[in-house]
Amino acid sequence: MKKIVQLRRACFQFLAAASCGVALLACGGQSHRSLSLAITDWPGYEYFYLASKENLDLENGLRLDVHQFSSLMDQRHAFIRGDVEAIATTLSESILICRQAVSRCPVIVLVLDESNGADQIIASADLSSVAQLKGRRIGLERSDLGEYMVFRALQTAGLAFDQVQLVYEGPRKLIDLLSRNGVDAIVSYPPHIDFLEDSKKWKILFSSSDIPGEIVDVLAVSPELVRDQSVVKQLVHVWWSARDFWQRDPVGASAVMAKRQGITGEQFQAAQKWIAYPTRKEQQSLLAPNGGVESTLEKIKLQLEQTGLHGSDVILPRVVDPDRP
Repeated sequence: MKKIVQLRRACFQFLAAASCGVALLACGGQSHRSLSLAITDWPGYEYFYLASKENLDLENGLRLDVHQFSSLMDQRHAFIRGDVEAIATTLSESILICRQAVSRCPVIVLVLDESNGADQIIASADLSSVAQLKGRRIGLERSDLGEYMVFRALQTAGLAFDQVQLVYEGPRKLIDLLSRNGVDAIVSYPPHIDFLEDSKKWKILFSSSDIPGEIVDVLAVSPELVRDQSVVKQLVHVWWSARDFWQRDPVGASAVMAKRQGITGEQFQAAQKWIAYPTRKEQQSLLAPNGGVESTLEKIKLQLEQTGLHGSDVILPRVVDPDRP
C-alpha cells in the first residue's frame, strides 16, 4: 500500500513538472484545470499554499495557482480586476467587493475559519481601555475588516469614528508605526503581531473574541466560476485535503506554512488557538439558506451601515453550498 501511495504521489509530481502530452499519458491521460486563487498573510489561508506545495491540488484534479498579497486591499483589487477566479477573504471584505464592483460580487462556497481572538486592536501598554482611544491615532488597513473591528470596539465604549484619528497603512507598516509610536493603536493579526517582540510594551484592548461569530473567513469564487460546479467542488475538496494533511502531521504542515510566512512553526501553531475551523458537517448549516453565513452577513451589513462610511444600500454576496443537491 505504501508503495502505491508513493507511486501515486510521484505521478502527480511528474505531471506538475511535465509540459508535454507524453506526461499526461504516463498518468492515465488526466489533465488538470488551472485555477487562480488570491490569499493574504493569514494562517487560515495558508492551507491553500500547503495544498499547492504538497500537490494536494493535483490529487483533486486542479492545478492551483496561489497568488499571495501583502494587504487585503491589494488582494481585493486583484479579484475585482479579474486577475484571480477565487479569493480567500473575510465576510466584510466580500461585501466591500460587491459594493466596489457589482459585476464581480463573489459567491461564498465555504467557511474556512472563524477568528476567535486572532484579530486584535493592540495599543501601547499605558492604555488600559478602548475608552482611552478617544482622540488617539488608530492604524488599520484600508479594508472593511479593519474599519469593522474599530467600529465594534468603539461601540463598546460609546465612541464614534469622528472621535478617533484613523491612519491607513499596509499590515507590515502598521507594526512599524506602532513600534515607533507613530500611532497609538493598530488593528492587526497573525503573523504580523508575532513581530511585536516585547509583549510587555503592548496591550490587547479588543479582539475578535469580543464579537464571537462576526469575523469569519470564507472561500469565495467569481460569478463565472460558480457556474462550473464540478470545478468549485474540486476547489473545496482541495481545502479539505489540506486540512486532513495538517491533521495527520501538524508539526510538518505547520513548518511548511510558517516558512512562507517568515515565522517559526511554533509561532504558526500558537496562532491556531485563536482560530476555529468548522467541520464538513457544520458547513451544511452554515451555508444553508437563512443559515449561519447569511445571518452573519445581514448582521455585518447593519453594522457597516451604522458606521456612516458605506451608505444605506449595502449589497450582499450570494451563498452557495456546492455539495448541496
